[in-house]
Amino acid sequence: MSGWTPLRERVIEPGFCTHCGLCAGLNPRLLRMRESSAGPLPALRRQPAPADSANLRLAWACCPGRGAPFPELFRSLGRANNSDLLGPHLGLYCGYAADAAIRRRAASGGILSSVLIRLLESGRIDGAVVLQQGRSEPEQAAPFIATSRVEILAAAQSVYAVTPMLDMLPAMERFGGRLAFVGLPDQVAALRMLAAAGHGGARRVVFIAGPYTGTNMYAGAVRAFLRAHGVSPETPVQSIEWRAGEWPGHLRVRTADGREFVAPKFHYNYLIPFYISKNCLQTPDFSNELTDLSVGDAWSPALEGAGGGHSVVVTRSAFADKLLRAMRETGELALEEIALAEALAMHAHMLDFKKRGAFLRLDRERRRGRPAPRFGYRPESIPRSRRVVEAIIGILLWLGRRGWARWLVSRTPVSVSGPLFSGARRLWKAASKPAKRRGLTAARFVMEPDPERWSEIAGRGET
Repeated sequence: MSGWTPLRERVIEPGFCTHCGLCAGLNPRLLRMRESSAGPLPALRRQPAPADSANLRLAWACCPGRGAPFPELFRSLGRANNSDLLGPHLGLYCGYAADAAIRRRAASGGILSSVLIRLLESGRIDGAVVLQQGRSEPEQAAPFIATSRVEILAAAQSVYAVTPMLDMLPAMERFGGRLAFVGLPDQVAALRMLAAAGHGGARRVVFIAGPYTGTNMYAGAVRAFLRAHGVSPETPVQSIEWRAGEWPGHLRVRTADGREFVAPKFHYNYLIPFYISKNCLQTPDFSNELTDLSVGDAWSPALEGAGGGHSVVVTRSAFADKLLRAMRETGELALEEIALAEALAMHAHMLDFKKRGAFLRLDRERRRGRPAPRFGYRPESIPRSRRVVEAIIGILLWLGRRGWARWLVSRTPVSVSGPLFSGARRLWKAASKPAKRRGLTAARFVMEPDPERWSEIAGRGET
């Protein structure tokens, strides 16, 4: 089995590709990532040849579109899963970068930027694989290897657009030093599987960090935002900032003709139901459980009122925890330890969306006869009321994907759709909260180890 046939038939065609770029990065002469209405997908440059088989098998073995064997990955990293909702962790913190310029430049507290700069300037890494909006083209984000403080800060900020990161594998393999990697949960899972398989580029990575990841959007979201402002599709974009200004930030788009369009974060979120990427609906990993360090917005009334940007921070390796404590001692980070209950409460809505909602969505795919990804565990039970909530969510997302719905929202003024969505979101969260919170913190998960998949990975993709 070459690897390309199962990738095409069981991942790409059924719609389970996570757009991570792993297969293209392993096979750059054979595959390229091509933009489509369903996100960036691998496409053949030519027909596969026998010489391509080994790397295609490796891509198939480590493809996160098949899911990931979380129990085996945790075990390979020597980590005990001490929270089914948050994943293995050593330390839980809330805080921000003490450097006001870094904090102001970041999406929330500037923790990731500060840590990467510390690692680089102390010689623990020689570069960091990061993502920057507008690096090559204003409307696109692109990964690159940052080797200076300036470059790390240029990549600060969130990017809410699906972007392959692992087609950087050839550059990572050629790089002559130690790397950090900042990625989304599916990208991190792919990288961990690839490292377990012995890939040279993956093994150059000595530190992995990443953001909490709830929802992401396909290409077209920004153009729909601009169309709602009366901007024609032919008008070039000069720059995009997803979290500009004071936390929690604004979407700010500048066009080449000198105009600027701004919407608060909770207003431009109206685009999510129409352009949400399928990969973020299928992964149960919200808090980036396979990283060494993961960071999210610290949502709480007190912190939101204080402004300035605060992050919830999870350390998952001894090195990461020691590093953060050292940076707190030197005054580089302002950090307070928090309890697990507080960390969970900050993101209970999205933890439920992932840890229970994802499994309901995957079960629906399996009932349709599709080869839905598996993650090595599942909820022991999900209340009926939560299943009803998921059915409503499914209907809303199905409607949002219709062409007429996207046409309508792109022609509705943002001054109407933004506040309308924000208000509807508050009402929905209040109405669904009892069902979404019921039994969440006490949820039990059944482990379903996958030795066959792990054997594929550890055997470098041999089948």
